[in-house]
Order: sequence, then C-alpha cells, then structure tokens
Amino acid sequence: MACHVRIDCRDEFMTETLLKMRIDTNDYNEFRDPLRALCSDFPPEYWRKLEDNPPDQRYPTDFADAIIASGFFAALIEEDFGGAGLPLRVAAVILETIHSTPCNASCVLGQMFLSTILGKHGSEAQKNEFLPRIAAGETRFLAAAISEDESGSDLAAMQTRAEKRGDRWVINGTKHWVNNARHTDIMLLLARTSEAPEGGDPCDGLTAFLVDIPKARENGMSAELIDAMINSNSENLVFEDLELPADAVVGEVGKGYDYYRELAEIECILCAACASGDSDFFSEKAVNYANERIVFGRPISYNQGIQFPISKAYVEVQGAKLIGNKAAAIYDAGKRPGATASMAKHMACEAAWNMADACFTTHGGFAFAREYDVERKWRDVRIMQMAPQGTNMLLSDIGENNLGMPRSF
Repeated sequence: MACHVRIDCRDEFMTETLLKMRIDTNDYNEFRDPLRALCSDFPPEYWRKLEDNPPDQRYPTDFADAIIASGFFAALIEEDFGGAGLPLRVAAVILETIHSTPCNASCVLGQMFLSTILGKHGSEAQKNEFLPRIAAGETRFLAAAISEDESGSDLAAMQTRAEKRGDRWVINGTKHWVNNARHTDIMLLLARTSEAPEGGDPCDGLTAFLVDIPKARENGMSAELIDAMINSNSENLVFEDLELPADAVVGEVGKGYDYYRELAEIECILCAACASGDSDFFSEKAVNYANERIVFGRPISYNQGIQFPISKAYVEVQGAKLIGNKAAAIYDAGKRPGATASMAKHMACEAAWNMADACFTTHGGFAFAREYDVERKWRDVRIMQMAPQGTNMLLSDIGENNLGMPRSF
C-alpha cells in the first residue's frame, strides 16, 4: 500500500523554516526565452569552426559582442550605475540557460561576477568611472590574475609583489592561466603588499588592484597565450616594474584575500549554474538520441543499461540545482554563503560530469564524432572540476567550515 505523506505548511515550525530559507523557485522564463533565441544565432557549427582556428583566433568574438550588448551580463550591477540590480539567482538562471545550449559563457563570465566586488568594495571614484561603462558594454571586465605557477591555489605563497614608491604601486611577478586577458579592458590583480603578521592568517597582506590592460601592455606587462582547449583563452602574464596609480587599489590595502574569498563564493554559485546548464544539454541530447537510435529492433532507451545512468545523473542534477538555489538565496539575503557555495559547485560539477558520461555512453562511438558536439561539451565540464576552484579545495572548505575539521591548507 502506498504511503502518502502530506506536509502541512500551516505547521508553525515548517512555515518558519520555509520563510527563513526564502529560496527562489521562479523559473524566470522571461529571461530564458530571449536568451535561447539569442544563443540560437550561434549554433554548433559556429563553435566547431572556432576550434579549427589557430589558438589566437579561438575567442568567440561575435558571441561575446552579442551577449554583452544584450545587457544580460549587467544583471548584478546596481541600477544607479546603469545595471539591472537583479538578484544572484537571476544571474545563475542566465548562465544556466546559456550553457543548456551549444554555447559557452566562459568568455564573458567575468563581466558578470567581477563587477560585484567592484560594486561592494571599490571606491566611489572607481564605481562611478567603471560600473556604468561595464553595464553599457563599453568596458570589458573579464579577467582576474590570481594563480601563479609555483603557488597555484596556495595564495599565502604568492610571489607577485606590489611595492609602494611615492604615489605609485610597482608590480613584479608572474600570473598563470589568466582567462581572457587579451580580450578585456580592465583586470583584477592580486599581489602581496606586505608579509602576513606573525600568528595571523597567512593570506593577510594581499591587496587587490585594478589594471588598465592597454596601458599595462605598454608599461611592463607581457603576455604569452597558452595553446589549450577551446573556451580556455588563457595567458601567462609577466609583470616587470608595472606601475599602477595609487587609486588602482580596490578596497583596503592588505585585505585582498577577504575580497577574493567573497568573489570565489559568488563565482562558485555561478559556475554551478553553468555546470547545471551543461547537464541539461547532455540530458536532452542523451534522451533524444536514446529514443531515436534503433538497435536489436527497438530504441536503446528501453535498455536499463542506457536508461538508469541517465536517470541517476538526472537525480544528481536536480539535487545540485537545489543547493545552488540555496547558496544564491543566502547571498541574496545579504549574507555570505560560505561553504554552501562550495557544495553547490562541487555537486553541480560532479552531476554534470556524470550526465556527460551517461550521454557519452549512450552515443557510443558517435560521441567521438564532432558533429554531435558531445565530446566538446564533455571537455568543458571536465575542466570545471579543476577550475576556477578545484574539487579538493572545495572539499577542504566544506570539511573545515561545515564539519569542524582542522584547516588543511
């Protein structure tokens, strides 16, 4: 006999719990429908052709121009500065929708989330100068120079230094895997301005700077493009006595790591949305192919060996979306999502990988054929388990802040 459990929302405890969570379950089709229409102008053939190009010609310029001109990526900028002033949940919906199509938003992702730190911690002069231009699409804010070859995720070991000389800051050091550096106008740079105090957090003493890229290229910054997979568009940067004005500092000197942590939480939530969108792409692709492919006289979707992996991954995707919505709700309520953001990205990327694997298996040998776009998207979701925050770093964050275990890094 079936057991039907009814949750009575008039129950005082349940009502209070639901009100406190305030999780936004709106599907926001008013954003999804025009986004899908825009993305339809950039079909799979567009992305395949880019992949055939030399490394310095793989950036999806036409797509980036169109998506920035649409205004969707000004969603998080306050209305006072020309943006839409929308909640993070809507920004997540925008990215999820784009990634549910053959398109990829990594080329413009920074335009959405980097402006949040500028809006929260930038000076009034910085906000007035840059945010209206970013919102209008006149200025591109696509890159953040954080990681280094020797230190990687160990920001306490960062070697790039910023020294105050008169009214200027002078930068020396290197940064690796800086996405979209040659396609941006301004860049966020993290550098050490002082040593961490004894007994304090080893990441104290880092400072965030805004770098004018065209000026920097003529004033001590050189770049080398990394020949990597499509949608990477990464460079190694070298700074040799790069001079920045005193007003290039974002927020307080020495507080850069705090801003980075906040930025990483927002980025985790938005990357989770990208991964969930990719999951939707693979899910639709797998189901359609399974229903159409006839083997042994019937569609292969009848076979549990095909059906169950897709169904299992689908369950994981739905759970990941709920955690992503929870993390966004915490942020939109004015609080830091902390390790909930790490959980969102970890779950979404794991689910996307499993759905991609199920889709790959469903297509069999045809998954390797570029015309099906499975292997291209499959590479996209694999890299998301490593960057911008790797799986082990996310699990360390959860272990420390949710489970009370010692800090492992």
